[in-house]
Amino acid sequence: MPNPVIFMDLPTPDVEATSRFYADLFGWTFNRRPEGEFHEVLPGVKPHLGIHREERPVTGPVPRIYVMVDEPPAYLEKAVANGASVLWEEKSWAEFEARYAAFRDPWGNEVVLWRDKGTYFKSGHAPEA
Repeated sequence: MPNPVIFMDLPTPDVEATSRFYADLFGWTFNRRPEGEFHEVLPGVKPHLGIHREERPVTGPVPRIYVMVDEPPAYLEKAVANGASVLWEEKSWAEFEARYAAFRDPWGNEVVLWRDKGTYFKSGHAPEA
């Protein structure tokens, strides 16, 4: 069995503000454990991710988190209105029949807003033929 990704977390000096940003943008809920130090993000499907307190801001190359959305431009606009900066506007990725846009949140984390026609399944894998 390959080694699956089981968890990811976003570093930030302000866990509460970062949690509010993502709650407003994606409607995510959180398990605050402990509040202000580490928040487990409950996006609805696994793998979950977390937000942890890190005093130094993120700099340089960072991993990107891809989030499935129905309209990347609408989410990008809302993220920017809440303090994010645009990495790129919506563009096409023909191989996946996908459209995607990306932003850097106010704490330096990068998020790709992804919309496609078949590489994502709520069960985590393609239905059996």
